[in-house]
Amino acid sequence: MRKTIVLSAAALRCASGASCVSYPTLGERSKLSRGNPGPRCFACEKQRGELELEAVAAKLKVAKHRQVKKPRRSEGYEPEVSRASEIRERRRTSVLTCERGLRFAIVSDDARLTRRWSRSLREARARLLWAESDLKASEKSA
Repeated sequence: MRKTIVLSAAALRCASGASCVSYPTLGERSKLSRGNPGPRCFACEKQRGELELEAVAAKLKVAKHRQVKKPRRSEGYEPEVSRASEIRERRRTSVLTCERGLRFAIVSDDARLTRRWSRSLREARARLLWAESDLKASEKSA
């Protein structure tokens, strides 16, 4: 009678085999508890559920990416104006950076650094003027 108990206890192992989550730690498949409803241990079921969730999330992400509608060219498509405005914003940011650097150089009382930042600021302001004139020209043409 004792032999049947040992056989049934040996049969209560995770069905995942060598790919069981506990296999690297224990060196064998984990034992199934009495409350385990399926053929896999709780750790394998949890990992399997997480992998399925990741797969579903990846599919949703791909589907959402495909759903993004791109504006049609006939619906107010103005590539020149938008590109010119992006350039103007970058130039404006560059001017602000140069002004910040110049203020720091003046506070630190470094003559060489002050000259360098003031020259960079002059050039950045000139580039900003060019970008604004390009934007105006592209708005007129559109």
